[in-house]
Amino acid sequence: MNSREIGGAGFAAMLRGGLAFLKSQADRINELNVFPIPDGDTGDNMVSTLSGGVRLAADCTGGIGEAAELAARGMLLGARGNSGVILSQMFEGVAKGLYGRERADAAALSAAFSKGVEQAYSSLSDPVEGTILTVMRLAAEYAGKNCPAGGTIEQYFSLYEREAALALEKTPDLLPVLKEAGTVDSGGAGLLSIVRGFLAAIRGESAEIAAQDEAAAEDIKSGAPDISLFSEDSELTFGYCTEFLLRLTHKKTDISAFSMDEFRKNINALGNSVVAFMQGSIVKVHVHVMEPWRVLKYAQQFGEFLTLKIENMNIQHSEVRRRETAAPVFKRHAAHKPYGIVAVGAGGGLCSAFRELGADIVIDSDIYGNPSVELFMEAVEAVNADCVFLLPDDKNVVGAAEEAARLCKNCEVRVLPTHTLGEGYVALSALDCGSGDDDEIFAGMNAEVSRSAGGAVARAVRGAAMNGVEVNEGDYIAITNKKILCASPDKTEAAVKLARILGADGRDFIIVFCGKDATKEERESCRAKMERAFPSAEYYEIDGGQKTYDFIIVLQ
Repeated sequence: MNSREIGGAGFAAMLRGGLAFLKSQADRINELNVFPIPDGDTGDNMVSTLSGGVRLAADCTGGIGEAAELAARGMLLGARGNSGVILSQMFEGVAKGLYGRERADAAALSAAFSKGVEQAYSSLSDPVEGTILTVMRLAAEYAGKNCPAGGTIEQYFSLYEREAALALEKTPDLLPVLKEAGTVDSGGAGLLSIVRGFLAAIRGESAEIAAQDEAAAEDIKSGAPDISLFSEDSELTFGYCTEFLLRLTHKKTDISAFSMDEFRKNINALGNSVVAFMQGSIVKVHVHVMEPWRVLKYAQQFGEFLTLKIENMNIQHSEVRRRETAAPVFKRHAAHKPYGIVAVGAGGGLCSAFRELGADIVIDSDIYGNPSVELFMEAVEAVNADCVFLLPDDKNVVGAAEEAARLCKNCEVRVLPTHTLGEGYVALSALDCGSGDDDEIFAGMNAEVSRSAGGAVARAVRGAAMNGVEVNEGDYIAITNKKILCASPDKTEAAVKLARILGADGRDFIIVFCGKDATKEERESCRAKMERAFPSAEYYEIDGGQKTYDFIIVLQ
């Protein structure tokens, strides 16, 4: 990589390095969760977002402006969660700053990353300091001011990384909830990891990071292959997925006369699913083949391998069949209609309840995680309606839903900002499309959500002291509106305490969605305690099947 300038291929390589480093830190970033419950997903969300950018930028054959534009588009479609959406907005600004450029020096990158900060802030109606926003802003300002005239790309990002690390440590001083939880901002930690991956790629410190190819865009949860899926009695039927980067060398071939068309034709004769292209003197190849040595022998006539990966596709095929698909495939509804609903649920029982209440498509976040912008758009398209209402299940999902609504052009999309699964249930309970008026339908659901109250109970994975509540590891905590209200060693006691704090005494209905880990005895105990504590309210129990929360409580 040119030390003072960077082009499209270099920018794409830098992104791959950022993704590789981010993936290595994703679990740690997930654990930087304000609430001591096992639902942290910032690392996974940012991996999904950056993966989308890496995937599209890999196809770039032009300059840095084109690579940045492709990356920004991929990140926007892949964006999940608040941090992912903000990251995608940052890179949209970077792309605007690099528009039309073939190459960029440190000064141009500085201006572009400053533009990224501006774009990220302007995309939010209420920017919050002490988050990823603060980290990107302070880092861009410091690097821009202190990188010397004519400085190198490495110098710029070294300064950026240094200040990002310092800014991350300051986030608890700017955001009280972080200080109370004793943690730094997870989104800021994700950005710092990405920049450290940039530097690794620039310096060539790790071949694994610097030469990552499309495999880096695979899902974070894919993990190492399960070699038990190919035993002593197995027979190879799918062949090997073979990928490599080949550096053409003058010793072996006349590089100026090398024919990529002829090379690709011969690779096609040896295998299938061929993707092969050339950037400079590097040839990139992906091929499915029964005998990979034949492909390697042919390719090595022209140069030497920079990277090489061969995977048994029987294992890949078995793993795909064994696990759920990475994302649902929505079948387009045949009949067009005036109104449709796309909701996010969690757990088979709760998702079934949403469908029974009128949701056309329900995305199970327990299986697929936070929906990306692209996933929301695909769901909206499949509903086949003039107006589609989107119901996210978490405040962290609203941003992706709103981006999808902005990008959908074939119909009107309205996002009802339901911040909990309980609110989604309440909104669907109030669904009435009889008026034929979009605003009236939306207002009716929103009004019912406003009149309801709800929260959830989950097991604490670490001790904490938040909102005046002392929590021990293993306690069950009651949460509503991102606040811990109480804690108890007994999950049913925590549920009753939560209902009392939310005002169950004055409500007509108590609806409890029981999680997959709530036993029959615990469900019966919860019912008995609720009916005893709140005799005037009718109690309804639904087998929600959700993973994180033992009980989700809705009061109406």
